[in-house]
Amino acid sequence: MTFKRWELISVPFPYIEGYEAKRRPALVVSTDVFHAAHDACFAAMVTTARNMQDVRKDDIAIAEWAKAGLPAPCVVRMARLTTFEAAAAIRGIGALAPVDRNAVGALIKRWFAV
Repeated sequence: MTFKRWELISVPFPYIEGYEAKRRPALVVSTDVFHAAHDACFAAMVTTARNMQDVRKDDIAIAEWAKAGLPAPCVVRMARLTTFEAAAAIRGIGALAPVDRNAVGALIKRWFAV
């Protein structure tokens, strides 16, 4: 499977402890150049946010979650990034709308600007 930046993919996302994983949506945030060079991608956790208590600092609510192929309101949890090999993705889910891409992109620039 090939990855494209801003795609939502279904992957076994590792728990923070690193011993197990749960299949969940993840947002591809790395570039096509990185994917081609490494046959892998950086992805951020996507999780449901049922209420404000579930939202954490720097979570980004996905405004157009239904258009992105998600079954319920979700957030991109940028504090939870991981790397996946191309073979790890079972299927594509959808892609973020421009408004959501801009929000995630702004946070990436803030965190990773040099």
